[in-house]
Amino acid sequence: MAAFTHTLSDGLKLQVQLKRSAKKNIILRPVSAEAISVNAPPFLSLPKLAAWLQANEPLLRQTLQRAPASSLAHLPDQIWYRGEATSILSHPYSTIRHEQGRLLLPDTLSPPQQKAALRRHLQECAAHTLLPLLQTHAQKLQLFPAATALSNAKTFWGVCRSRSGIRLNWRLIGAPDFVADYVCIHELCHLPHPNHSPQFWARVNRHTPHTAAAKQWFKQHGQALFVLD
Repeated sequence: MAAFTHTLSDGLKLQVQLKRSAKKNIILRPVSAEAISVNAPPFLSLPKLAAWLQANEPLLRQTLQRAPASSLAHLPDQIWYRGEATSILSHPYSTIRHEQGRLLLPDTLSPPQQKAALRRHLQECAAHTLLPLLQTHAQKLQLFPAATALSNAKTFWGVCRSRSGIRLNWRLIGAPDFVADYVCIHELCHLPHPNHSPQFWARVNRHTPHTAAAKQWFKQHGQALFVLD
């Protein structure tokens, strides 16, 4: 079985497990939140397969959404929080605390409980930080979504729909402020431009100078924001 890495348009790196089969169609199956299995006919070259994956990114994302949840219970030594590498330690108190670049978790909890509590805490921080930020940018741009909410998506940082509004990935709480700003502006600009046309990018770049820097940050650190999955 061959394997290679495919990078999605927002910088997420996807592990592809390639199997050759006599069937003429390409078949995708989820392996994990960061990996898929691809059955492809033997006559399809790797460059053509890579081009097909790029052209069918929405299908890749749909496939990843069906991936089984990770059963890992251990905690990482550190996570990204608001763009800073933040150490995770235990302490003898009953609440989670932010203290001098550290996140302190109750030592009365087991590692799986600490992990679940930390996820809930970060989701609460995201709700209190990202959604007001989105509203602030909406007011500045005078572009107002039908609704705003957080998502637990594995394959995108934000999504905009004319009817359901804008949803931001709660894991963006780990990114620097300029990256969160970029995602908010990116999604708001999809309201008048539901595509990635030159007009869309022109509007995005009128409102943020950080497009290239945000994309680069995602390429370097985006996968690390999924460390608690």
